Amino acid sequence: MQAHQRYGRDIMKTISTFRILFLANVCAAASATVFIIASGAGCAGAYSPPPRAANSQTTSSTGSSAALREKRMSASNPTQKSQPVTTQLTEPIHKQPEKIAAVAVAPPSPVEVAVAPPAPASAPVEVVVAPPTPAPAQVEVVVAPPAPVEVAVEPPTPAPAQVEVAVAPPAPVVSHIRATSETATTTPVSREAGAFGRQNLVLERARNNPAEIVFIGDSITEGWEGAPEQWKMLIGSHSAINLGVGGDRTQHVLWRLEQAPLNAVNPKVVVVMIGTNNIYDDNCPDILAGIHDVVNLIHKQCPNAEVLVLDIPPRGDLKDSAREKIAQINIGLTLGMWPKHARFVRVGKQFLKPDGSIDPADMPDLLHFSQKGYAMWAASIKPELDCSLQANHPQPAPTMAHP
Repeated sequence: MQAHQRYGRDIMKTISTFRILFLANVCAAASATVFIIASGAGCAGAYSPPPRAANSQTTSSTGSSAALREKRMSASNPTQKSQPVTTQLTEPIHKQPEKIAAVAVAPPSPVEVAVAPPAPASAPVEVVVAPPTPAPAQVEVVVAPPAPVEVAVEPPTPAPAQVEVAVAPPAPVVSHIRATSETATTTPVSREAGAFGRQNLVLERARNNPAEIVFIGDSITEGWEGAPEQWKMLIGSHSAINLGVGGDRTQHVLWRLEQAPLNAVNPKVVVVMIGTNNIYDDNCPDILAGIHDVVNLIHKQCPNAEVLVLDIPPRGDLKDSAREKIAQINIGLTLGMWPKHARFVRVGKQFLKPDGSIDPADMPDLLHFSQKGYAMWAASIKPELDCSLQANHPQPAPTMAHP
């Protein structure tokens, strides 16, 4: 701003100087004009003849008479020139051009003054430049609204809560799989007296028969003994023992594993299918917890063995309440956090027709397998079983799923 003010003062000084020069030139021009007019007036008075009266001569103005005589003589005698007249006429004519030239030279100074007006034009430019200063103030006012925007950002906080609720369903499955309190499905218990015969036979097999493959489960697993051809097709030349007991639940398997640990068998592969007998008495999370406890105990007893965890096959008709619970448990098994050498294998879906019903040819009582049913079961798990057997690893089995 000081530079602008100083620039303005310089412009005003320049304008004042031009004004003084202009007035001086105008005054000089006026003086020259007055002088020329006065000179012209004097010459006109000098050369205008005085008035004369008729037939009279005046002797008082001798100079005028002499001049008049000389004029008349000049008119009568052209060869003679009147020196005084010539002198008086020549001098004024000689001086007039100089003064006229001086007056003619003066006008250029007004041309210089005409150049001065652009200076005021620059002054308004300074005034126009000044308004940008308020502009930033307006920008700052516009920047202020972001503060309310932050208040609007707070509502998204509930959104993550909804997302967490959507993700939450898997969490209960995992948390209930590993129950924090004792439940019926995770508490080891012996079978009732009516099942002692089969239970004792299985305990004896586990204590005295080393084998490459072990099958653990309920009556569906025990039923392999009624399908010898399918059993042979499944195990081939490998040694295997069947530890299935009809009517078993997860808690019964846990009790038998405690009574006859599998480390005496030292298997390469353990096939587990259990839980269908818990369907009507226990809830899904507790059943999942019982299955996980069985798998974890097998891993503890046989750390180098692979464990194939099979899903629960469907049972009953479409209206049976077991259908929905079995479906939920199988989803939980799919999402389960298994030991690094155990993996889930789905086999039960092949027993459902497109409309969801069960073909009696595969499951005559809509629960246990026929010969055809066992053939279907053997075909579905044989690729997984052979892959685990071919690994023949002395160390814990790989965690990746087999093809």
